[in-house]
Amino acid sequence: MKSRRVRSIVKVPGTSSPEIRDIPVPQLEEDEVLVRITQVGFTRRDRLVMQLDERSLPEVSDFLVMGHIAAGRVAETGSMVKDFEPGDLVVPTVRRDCEHCIDARSDMCVHLDLSTNCGINGSHGFAREFMVEKPRYLVKVPPELEEFATLITPLSVAEKAHMELIETRQRYNFFCYHDEDKVIPNTLITGLGPVGILTTMLTSLYGYRLTVFGRREADDKRSGIFEHMDLEYINTTRISTEGLEERGHRFRQIFETTGDPGYIMKILPLMDANAVSVLMAIPETEPEEHQTNLQTARLLRNLVEKNQIILGSLKSGRDAFESAVIHLEEIVNTYEEQLKQIITHRIPFDDFEELFKLDSREAILPVLVFD
Repeated sequence: MKSRRVRSIVKVPGTSSPEIRDIPVPQLEEDEVLVRITQVGFTRRDRLVMQLDERSLPEVSDFLVMGHIAAGRVAETGSMVKDFEPGDLVVPTVRRDCEHCIDARSDMCVHLDLSTNCGINGSHGFAREFMVEKPRYLVKVPPELEEFATLITPLSVAEKAHMELIETRQRYNFFCYHDEDKVIPNTLITGLGPVGILTTMLTSLYGYRLTVFGRREADDKRSGIFEHMDLEYINTTRISTEGLEERGHRFRQIFETTGDPGYIMKILPLMDANAVSVLMAIPETEPEEHQTNLQTARLLRNLVEKNQIILGSLKSGRDAFESAVIHLEEIVNTYEEQLKQIITHRIPFDDFEELFKLDSREAILPVLVFD
């Protein structure tokens, strides 16, 4: 393996589009695993890598291998590896820490200058035929889930957010004799990307009263996924959030996945007393100044008076990935046809350029398939 080179899809700063490049595969060490990549999913986050600059490159590299969502098969293991064997279906985690964390919570590493994210910044991604990886960054997946294996990474983001919310919510007993109909917390999910859709499916397993906010018509390809689910879908381009607030819409739990600052500022006033909101996407733009000034005082007052909490949750560690594997089996049994609608395209590796020609409004999670 020392001299072997494999095809990969890379982005070079200053170039207009990705390209295929042959890169070397490192020699397999005794505590490492060789993985043959079989499929790579691409989201809006991967499209942002097209704006890559030198600060995001791995050390001693003038390019970045793309792709932060993948699944593959174990091809070979080092002599010290005990938990994996050739043929195992695996999914790699995204965050890489400095490897000095005692509890291995790579997703909660406080040293942001030392942690990296595969295919996004500082570490090569998974759009390559083979890669060598430490076992701690690989999660085993049952073979019957192979068709949906690329959904485990975005589902793990939902898992972590839900775990964080549950831990935070334990400060408050939701049962109240004056408000018995709210024992089951009203839950809002915003956004119709893979994370938003999978967050909806995950939280539905817990029996919450669900509302989804989107900016698509109810019969759109994305919102149509919810057609046969027990939830309320609201197109907020037709019904304003201000109007919903006036009509008494309040939520004890909010999962915000759009990352749109202006949208977030409109959603937060819908928090109920003791509510927890989890922000799950990095804002790409700054909110308009007048909009921020208008909402900030009211938002801060509500946070204090109503004992509300807003927390951020990004990337996910091994525990969230393992939970995602367990829950994906349950979601497949419940929403198999809807899951198939999330993976909108399967494109052969040799036709990778077609991936970047897709209309991002229609392509929910296109997948690049390796031979």
